[in-house]
Amino acid sequence: MEEALFGSFGKSSGGLSLMDSPTEQPKKLRVAAYVRVSSLSDEQEGSFDNQKTHYTQLIRSTPGWKMVDIYTDQGRTGTSMAKRPGFNRMIRHATEKKIDIILCKSVSRFARNVLDAINTIRELTELGVRIIFDKENIDTGDMASEFILTMLSATAQEESRSISENINWALAKRFERGEPVFVRKHGYQRNEQKEWIIIEEEAKIVREAFEEALNGKTPAQIAKQFIKKGYKKINGRTDWSSTTVRLILLNRDYTGDVVCQKFYTESYLSHKRLVNDEERNQYFIENHHEPIVSRETFKAVQRQLEKRRKPNRSTKVNRYPLSSRIQCEKCGGNFHRFICKGIVRWRCENNVKSKDLCTMGSIKEEVLKEAMQEAFLGRYRIARFMYDMERMQKDLTRAVAARDFSYNRLRLDLEQILLEENIALINANGDEADKTDEKLEQLSRQRASIEKDLKIKEKWWELLDQDFTFREEAIAKLKEIDAVRAPAKLIQKEIKDISFLRAWVVRVKAKSPMSFCMQWIDDKETNIDLRKE
Repeated sequence: MEEALFGSFGKSSGGLSLMDSPTEQPKKLRVAAYVRVSSLSDEQEGSFDNQKTHYTQLIRSTPGWKMVDIYTDQGRTGTSMAKRPGFNRMIRHATEKKIDIILCKSVSRFARNVLDAINTIRELTELGVRIIFDKENIDTGDMASEFILTMLSATAQEESRSISENINWALAKRFERGEPVFVRKHGYQRNEQKEWIIIEEEAKIVREAFEEALNGKTPAQIAKQFIKKGYKKINGRTDWSSTTVRLILLNRDYTGDVVCQKFYTESYLSHKRLVNDEERNQYFIENHHEPIVSRETFKAVQRQLEKRRKPNRSTKVNRYPLSSRIQCEKCGGNFHRFICKGIVRWRCENNVKSKDLCTMGSIKEEVLKEAMQEAFLGRYRIARFMYDMERMQKDLTRAVAARDFSYNRLRLDLEQILLEENIALINANGDEADKTDEKLEQLSRQRASIEKDLKIKEKWWELLDQDFTFREEAIAKLKEIDAVRAPAKLIQKEIKDISFLRAWVVRVKAKSPMSFCMQWIDDKETNIDLRKE
């Protein structure tokens, strides 16, 4: 890759020239890399980590380059930009003039959708950002390469389409031979001969679900019964839900018959999964494996479920400022919003399933807002009608910088350990083999600890990135407030709005319905207890 990079480095699109004045210190180019793998398999995870390490070392070791970030998307499709948070964050930083060069392994890793790829590359080129593709040896700083880039992007998209068609063809042939795709389900596992065999301990739970449904119990009632009895799901957890039970009751596989292609993918670009309502061929394989319940029992349960089926509701999911940001400290579950008698409340998802999973009570949204306001005033109020506006603005504008500093520190620590591991291997000899093994084992533990810390931090950083809009809106409001003669009144008005407070409060940990821990954008915490003494 080095030849490709340095071969285009001297171009007028951003390289350095011998004509530069010797008295001027050349400005370092801000370089980032984009890494994407489309699955979470062990093989691709290795490629994912190797690419991150390679680009980190390359950028750090290249004179005149300054590391910006390694933007990543793991288990993300390349045919849609909407589902790639790392990619979208990189584009946002590029538009904010924080990046000069982007490194990427290949055009197909960047995007498999021709329109998205070309539009994004042109947008970045207009911003003065170069993209260097390693595999194709293309530097977008050379505008003569645009035609080649268009062709390569089209080839990448065509490759996606071809792969999708080949998979669909192979699946159809497999179904015609009477070979369904096995997906691990409660009650069955597959042996070495690819036969579906019954796991009796799990099959008992399946039979009980059907029996209780025949006795008139709803999936929600059955789920609570299973939680109380401590039954384990196939993932080992006991947090049964009505949805989990309903999926068991709707699954024809338990009769020994299999219907193949009940769902299909609308398009290789959209990846939207749709119910197959005669749009595609379906394949029915009778008596494929040993049944757990009879066909008669299955049909009777379907009639019961049909009687209770409610009219189709809108599938639109409403998002609120506190959605996915309230965490139960008792069980770790997320809180969900609901309205009861006109009062907005939030309930722990596990408590909704069963009080045996979590005893946390519901929380009024007004109480949450009061706790957030109290925390905000404690952090930013100087006196009764005085607020530290400067600190408010600094905290918002420094949020991303603090995240980048934390990330770079951890990456440097990781690079140092990788370097020490390489030195230990190079300097090893027969007499010091035992010492080398001991040293490598110690370094391996340190590296694992840093990598674990990175993964934990990355989840937090993702939350920060998602809050970008809240911060931008709050910064704009603070500028408006700062321009008036009496800002205190406007601040008091704004802190009644949860959206405004969310610019600083990233997450709320609920200890009880009246006691909370606020997590701020700088990762610090404030405990708030509204219980009256």
